Amino acid sequence: MRGLLQRGVMTAALVVALPACALWPDSARAGAWTQKESQGSAFLQTTATWSSAAFAADGSLFTARSYDKVSTQLFLEYGASDWLTLLAAPELLTIKTGPATFGALEMPAARYSGFGYQEIGARFRFGEGAGWIVSAQAVLRIPGARPSEGPATVGYGDAEVDLRLMAGLSFALFGYPAFLDIEAAQRLREGAPPDEIRIDATLGVRVAPDWLLLLQSFNVISEGAGQGPAFDFSYAYYKVQVGGMYEVTPRLSLMLAGVSTWYARNAIQENGIVGGMLVRY
Repeated sequence: MRGLLQRGVMTAALVVALPACALWPDSARAGAWTQKESQGSAFLQTTATWSSAAFAADGSLFTARSYDKVSTQLFLEYGASDWLTLLAAPELLTIKTGPATFGALEMPAARYSGFGYQEIGARFRFGEGAGWIVSAQAVLRIPGARPSEGPATVGYGDAEVDLRLMAGLSFALFGYPAFLDIEAAQRLREGAPPDEIRIDATLGVRVAPDWLLLLQSFNVISEGAGQGPAFDFSYAYYKVQVGGMYEVTPRLSLMLAGVSTWYARNAIQENGIVGGMLVRY
């Protein structure tokens, strides 16, 4: 999912929010798999990230204004049929940036608390076999913030459409049930921000009956530069997330993970924690 990318003067004040991405595995499955008819899930996730450094155009790190973000999303899925899953995901958001000085220009601290993106969409399964599946997904992202609410809302005020091709594979890894989910997407964005190419991958391994380990990679590449002072540059960022999910009951699971930007270009370096609760129904 696309967060916030904000720029002050030249390459200094770069701000990119963590994509809010979540996968809710069931029997070592995730992502591309559709829900069974009349079944569904609700996944409540909170992601808290912080940053005080950024990557320049050449990939080198430099000290930047602080940027803190807390995003809480409720990912809802419902199986309209075995091959069609309906999706919705409301979001609450808090963003806080620190003050900065660039030459004679003073940039004050900024804060936003309110609605983030509200998502609605569907996932369509069009291929399936023994241990594999291929799906397509379309999601409309409706902005909850307005530009008049301050500079912290930059990147959250324009509608977006996420078109995604998803493939999943179930297999045994060193004798443990596992899955691999790979997704390629184009994020079409209104307004000043550029469109994006996104490539995400998840490896899940059920190391015990109640424990699922997750290794995830989230990668975003802008399709050139956008418009205006906030998006007049191209960018890319690459994140890794490592965590686990514990199955409390067959219908309830808890997740905890850490996330970090390990490399980027014209984007901030973020670190954070992710917590979630999954309910199946």
